Order: sequence, then C-alpha cells, then structure tokens
Amino acid sequence: MSYTTDQDLLTVIAERSLVQLSADDPQALVPDWAVVAEARAYADGQVDTRLRKRYPLPLAAVPREVKDWALALARYWLYSRRPDGQELPPAVQAAAKEAFTALDAVRDGKMDLAIPGADAGAETPVPESGRVLVKAPQRLFNLDLFSRYPRP
Repeated sequence: MSYTTDQDLLTVIAERSLVQLSADDPQALVPDWAVVAEARAYADGQVDTRLRKRYPLPLAAVPREVKDWALALARYWLYSRRPDGQELPPAVQAAAKEAFTALDAVRDGKMDLAIPGADAGAETPVPESGRVLVKAPQRLFNLDLFSRYPRP
C-alpha cells in the first residue's frame, strides 16, 4: 500500500522540477513515472519500517501526518539522485529530517497516530506476580468420594 500518489507529489514539487528530477533525458517534457514510483516506494519502505513495530500494516486509514512524511521522504529521494555537486535545498533536507524524527518518535512510542481501530503497541496485560487467574464454570457434580468409601 502506498501512502502517496503521483498527484500528491505534484502538490509538493512543481511539474517542471519533477521532470528535471526524474527524467534522465534532458529534452524530456514529462516526468519519468517509473523513477517517481521508485521515490514513492523508498518513502513507503521508510515509513513501514518504522511503523511496523507499533501498528499492524497495512494501516486501516492513512493519517495526514503519515502522508506528509512520505511525501517529504519521496521528495528527498528525488532531489538526492541529482546532487551534481550541489547541496540539496535546505527546505528538502529539513522536511526529510523532520519526517525521520517524527517516524522515529512513533516507533519509540513517544508519539501516537490517530488510526481508528488500532491500539498502538497494545499488549495483553500480565499480572505483576505472574499468576494467571482463571474463572471456571461451577462444577456439575460435587461428590465427596472419600466420605462414602472409607480408607482401608
């Protein structure tokens, strides 16, 4: 399951920039959607790696934060494939760093996601003493065999 779509990426990267970042042909007029798919797959993998510890995957619903983090990571991946001796734009670096920090906070239990029906890190509580108490139905018979049959 992907957390983003190609259209989502076009909301954070101008189409001309996306063409320049993804297409290897300098004369290209459209993005190389296979490269864009690789960027989205990278972002999805990074998100899944961090959420897997606390949430069942695929997520029942994708919170806005997860989508934003995945977009930041896909954008970072696209920009990092074209370094050409230049530093990545500071906004791209900052967004990716923020996404990694937030995802790590979710992984470490410092932050929860609002996902309906998912209890983050929910585990069955175990009594501290380690004893397990069981409630059984009432017995169907109650014979005291030893009082009826005396011991030899």
